[in-house]
Amino acid sequence: MAKVIYNGKDIAADVEIAVLNVSDSCGDQVDAIEAVFVDSEGQWSGWNPRKGDTLDIEQDGYRSGLMWIDQIRQDGDRLALGAVSIPPDGKTRRSKTWENINLLTLAAEKAAIYGLSASFYGVQAIPYARVDQVGRGDFGFLQERARLEGCTMKITDNKLVLYSDVYMEGQPAAKRIDPSLFCSPPVFDNTAGKTYSSCTVSWGAIGATVTAPRFLGPELVVTDVPVSSIGEAQRFAKNLLRYSNKRETVGRISVLLDISITGGNVLEISGMGLSDGRYFVELATHDFAEQISTFTLHKCLEG
Repeated sequence: MAKVIYNGKDIAADVEIAVLNVSDSCGDQVDAIEAVFVDSEGQWSGWNPRKGDTLDIEQDGYRSGLMWIDQIRQDGDRLALGAVSIPPDGKTRRSKTWENINLLTLAAEKAAIYGLSASFYGVQAIPYARVDQVGRGDFGFLQERARLEGCTMKITDNKLVLYSDVYMEGQPAAKRIDPSLFCSPPVFDNTAGKTYSSCTVSWGAIGATVTAPRFLGPELVVTDVPVSSIGEAQRFAKNLLRYSNKRETVGRISVLLDISITGGNVLEISGMGLSDGRYFVELATHDFAEQISTFTLHKCLEG
């Protein structure tokens, strides 16, 4: 049975759990908890949950990580709580300018503001002449900077994690999954309409174009990202093109609850024929009430 840690106390034995879902993202969206409790005896009116209180789900060595409640809804005798992994003040808009800084230093500075530790995987310390944050929340701003460098940011359990997409997709598969493990029919989709054949990044007189001959589609044109050199424009174009094409082949599978698989893992899908291959877990949704895990995937790109 899963433990439901509310403000540091396990309340699982005190409530009837109707829904308990943990969404563990690779970083493209926030980690989240969705919990619905049956409150037939009115216990929660005494506990009076508030936004900013914390939730953490634990089971057999697994932890969702500490999350902050940002949604509370009461519907008859049911109480629904939603929690996310981003600190409550993480959307505060800020403006600042840096000179001669790199992505690692920038991420470490932002992590320190919220008391988060910072970890990096495969991220290069390429210097920027100048970076401007203008009226943006820190984490949205940092995610955009990471994307320009082919990286992804994830906030989990009071940690800021920054990783190279190529590095993570190149990791060994966490598990091999074949049709015998599916709880429902899997869905895989390959759509050319979601891809681009080239990307041009330009800022004033500076610009560069990168092509991806194996992908079909139009040109992706980016004119709102400041660049200080042709090399920087070329690097950003390459990374934005890869980001835009990584969902050429996507999938969604469900298996019996498997909390060993998390967002950011690689899975080896076999026995499906056309859809066989290595897939990156964009989102792992663990349903502790129904004992099912659902994984949203994209096929790993080469390079």
